[in-house]
Amino acid sequence: HSPRLIETLLGKRPKQIACGGFHSAVVTEDGKMYTFGGGEHGQLGHGDKVNKVKPTLVQALDGIVLQQITCGWSHSVALTTNGEVFTWGNGDHGKLGHGNGKKVSTPQLVERLVGHLVVRVASYNEHTAALVEPQSIADGGSRRRAPGTMVPVSACYLHDMKEMVNDEEYSDVTFIVEGQPIYALRAVLAKRCEHFAAMFRSGMRESEAGVEIPIPTISRAVFLLILEYLYTDSVKIDLDHAVELYIASDLYQISSLRDMCCVIVRRSIGAENATYLLQGAHEAHCHVIKEIAMEYIVANFDVI
Repeated sequence: HSPRLIETLLGKRPKQIACGGFHSAVVTEDGKMYTFGGGEHGQLGHGDKVNKVKPTLVQALDGIVLQQITCGWSHSVALTTNGEVFTWGNGDHGKLGHGNGKKVSTPQLVERLVGHLVVRVASYNEHTAALVEPQSIADGGSRRRAPGTMVPVSACYLHDMKEMVNDEEYSDVTFIVEGQPIYALRAVLAKRCEHFAAMFRSGMRESEAGVEIPIPTISRAVFLLILEYLYTDSVKIDLDHAVELYIASDLYQISSLRDMCCVIVRRSIGAENATYLLQGAHEAHCHVIKEIAMEYIVANFDVI
C-alpha cells in the first residue's frame, strides 16, 4: 500500500497520465500511448477486453502523435496534434461519439468532429466533451461560417510566410550559422517560441538591436527548417535531418516539431537505414530516436 515505481515506463518520458474507473493511461513525450488496468469494456484499446497488469503500447495509435488523453469510468479519449479525436471502450449513452451505444475495443476516429480543430477534450462517467477552435467546416460540399469565426489560412498565405524565411529586406535579427547570416523577424520567433521570447527580453547581448547572434551547435539546413516551422507551422522533414532536428527542437522547446521528427523516423525506418539511424542517434546522444531504432532492429533482426 505504498507508491511503487512503474519500471515498464522507465525511459519513456511520460508527459500526461489519466485514470478511469478501473484503468490508467499514459502519453509519452513522443506521442505514444500506454494503457493498463481493467479492460472488460475494451477501454484499454488493444482490440480485446483483457486486463493488463503492466503499461502496454496502444498499437492502433502508433505513428499518430497524441497531445492529450482523458479517461471516463469505462472509456478512453485521445486527442492528436492534428486536432482529431479517437475514442474507445464502453459506448453506452453514446459517449464515444460514433452514433451508437456499442463497445469498441480499438481507437476509432470520431467522424462527426472531422473538419473541426479540436483543442481540448474531457470526459466523465457517461459523457465526453470536445472544445473546438471556431473555424469554417465543410458540410455537404458547401462552407458554413458562423458570424465572427476565423477563416482558414490559405495556401497563398503559407507560401508568403515561407518566402519570408531568411529574407533580409524586412528582417530585424540576424543569426550566424556555419559562418553565414540567416535573417529573421523577432516578433514571429518570440510569439511562436518561448526560447526566442526569453532570449529577446533577457537584457543580454542577444536582445540588443543590430547584434548578430551566433548559433554554434546547429547546422544551417536544420536552423532554416526550425525557422520554416515557426513561420508556417509546417515543414518537410527528411530522414537525414531527423536526429539533428529532434535535438534542436528539444533545445528550443518546440515539442510539436520534436514529436513530428519521431513520427517521420517511425514511418521511414527500414532495414536499409536502421543501423545508420542508430549510429547517428547514439553519436548525437539522442536517446528517443536511438530507442526507436533499437526497437526496430530487435524486432527485425533477421533482415538487418
